[in-house]
Amino acid sequence: MDYTQLEKILMPELDGWLLWVKIFLILFNLGVLAFMIYIWVTTIYMRRLFVIDLIEFFTYRSYTSRRIDGDWNKIKKRLLTGKEAEFKLAVIEADDLVNDVLGRLNFDGKTLSEKLEKKPGAFSDIDALKSADQVYSDLVNDPSYSLEYPRAKEVILAFEQGLRDVSAFTDK
Repeated sequence: MDYTQLEKILMPELDGWLLWVKIFLILFNLGVLAFMIYIWVTTIYMRRLFVIDLIEFFTYRSYTSRRIDGDWNKIKKRLLTGKEAEFKLAVIEADDLVNDVLGRLNFDGKTLSEKLEKKPGAFSDIDALKSADQVYSDLVNDPSYSLEYPRAKEVILAFEQGLRDVSAFTDK
């Protein structure tokens, strides 16, 4: 079997202008690589992204999930105060946090209820989440809405289960 034709196709002789094109492209690629390294070294934004990527790679979790844990702990502490105003604020913050997390996970919709309607199979108790979102809507639309501790706790637990269903917490 004669491989000369195949050899000419795979490894052509680089004469004249083809050799110069190859040298130009190699130098161009080295220049682009040098520019990328320069940008990475000189800008804090790129270094921060690199560190965030490393943290996400080695922990197998999203970098923002740590912030979600901190925000959720603040919400749960609001329930322990025993004040109705804090209960209301905890429900409002919890709804906003769940809405934000679902937005980051590409759930379509503007409000939480719209996002829940798009992918109902992602949650173990969709009815509890819809009920919790209804309490949030009532709080926002009616400032005189009365919210007692048992109902507030139920709403917060529904939101917490929704966040667990989408694996938003780091260690839970």
